[in-house]
Amino acid sequence: MTAANDVSGAAGPQDSRSQHAPRSPGILPDGVAATMRRARRAARWQALGWLALAVAGLGAPWVISLYQLHLAQQAVVLGLLALSIGWLLRQTGQLSFGHAAFYGIAGYGTAYVAQHTALPIGLTLVVGIGLGTLAALVVGLLTIRAPGIAFAMLTLAIGMLVWVAGGQMHSVTRGADGLNVQLEGTLLGKDVMLYGNPVEAWPVVWGVLMLTVAVLWFLSRCTWGRRLASIRDNEERMRFSGYATYWPRVAAFAASGLVASIAGTLNLVTTSFMSLTALYWSTSGLALIVAVIGGVRSVLGPPLGAVLFVLLQNYLAGSGDHYQAVIGTVLIAVVLLAPGGCTEILERVGKAAASLLRRESRTSDSSSNRGGSRAAT
Repeated sequence: MTAANDVSGAAGPQDSRSQHAPRSPGILPDGVAATMRRARRAARWQALGWLALAVAGLGAPWVISLYQLHLAQQAVVLGLLALSIGWLLRQTGQLSFGHAAFYGIAGYGTAYVAQHTALPIGLTLVVGIGLGTLAALVVGLLTIRAPGIAFAMLTLAIGMLVWVAGGQMHSVTRGADGLNVQLEGTLLGKDVMLYGNPVEAWPVVWGVLMLTVAVLWFLSRCTWGRRLASIRDNEERMRFSGYATYWPRVAAFAASGLVASIAGTLNLVTTSFMSLTALYWSTSGLALIVAVIGGVRSVLGPPLGAVLFVLLQNYLAGSGDHYQAVIGTVLIAVVLLAPGGCTEILERVGKAAASLLRRESRTSDSSSNRGGSRAAT
């Protein structure tokens, strides 16, 4: 007995030590590994879903009418602008009312370069987008340290200064009359003027939107995007941990300004017209409303909100300004009932449908098992 007790007593601590032995550096706990596998699986399904959506969207000209395609084109441009504001809010928690400035600077910059230089049209578009992005970088350097409402008010003030300056620069912007632009050259194998036709422009417009969504989705999931989210949640803790918090947020602001600049240039290519309204703060406000309706938690939320807004606006076009009251009511309902926007509603519906299917599957399995047991007896 004594020997047995000695053996068991000696084995007990050894087993305990083996159970609590440190893991190898490359081995993760089972729970963490399972969570990472589920996250990777979900990411793959999301990527496949977006790829299918991108391919299916190319067939829109053969499914909808020319007028509806024109509305869809407007929704894509508005969705890109809303995506720039929504992605910045999602990753950094900072709300900007000045992105209309980058949208307008890119459009007017492209028009000015096209009218006063002999650059190829592709390089002209790049210069216009670069001007809007450079403006976003400068604004980000000046304002990114401001917290909360102060940041929003600073971007609003700078945006209004740009709008006033645009009104004063009549030789460049043509003031309140608007600027008609005749772009010349070949873009992607076609005369750039052909992109005024929604049928010709749709593959390019849709492709730009899907590519932008994919890039922002990737940036949100990479190390830089996760670090931005950590800075958003607790900047002081990240700073004490030794991470820089200023430059990552400046880069995020510049990236969002790049998306807004792409939207402004795309608007010019498809409409050949720019007006001072593009620089006004209400353009940023409308994009923000669209982003909130669609949902800023997902990169597909703002484009979805833009589609819903354009459809609702067109449906209520004959009611004068009453559509604004309807949009306001929809916004209030979304904020109160589904803060995550329409994407949250879709997620709830999807989860409810999956739960219902699982419940029905269990019921059918249990009934088949009972039937088999009765047949056996």
